[in-house]
Amino acid sequence: MNKWIGSGKVSEDPIIKYDGDKASFIAFTIMVKRNRRIKEGDQPVDFIDCICTGHNARIAEAYLYKGKKVEVCGPLQSGHYTNKEGRKIYTKTVYAEEISFAETKAEEEERQEKERRSQEPEPAPPDYNFMDIPDGIDGELPFC
Repeated sequence: MNKWIGSGKVSEDPIIKYDGDKASFIAFTIMVKRNRRIKEGDQPVDFIDCICTGHNARIAEAYLYKGKKVEVCGPLQSGHYTNKEGRKIYTKTVYAEEISFAETKAEEEERQEKERRSQEPEPAPPDYNFMDIPDGIDGELPFC
């Protein structure tokens, strides 16, 4: 049985691929975290290429965008091609038969707000630099 299931964030906006003059399929990539950590705090990720057609392509085109959390299910397809330099390039692509949203609208808005806040620069602390009063000026001050 060939069935891949994974969840992650869409790494770039989906791209419509054309075959001649009509849309053929939608392609997108999701960033999937691995279960193990390399060292404290670091977690490796894989970038999984996905394609979809028909109803799923319409969903992907309308609702998927960079950063959207999704779950994808479908067979894993392998292939290869030869690049311009003559090297054989091997590919792995998931044919997305099922696409589900991995967060509610409220969770998505909360995550986006946190991401926006983390990208904003922190306000500078107030400048409490006071001038030192020179020695011997006490007699010249009106309130002494």
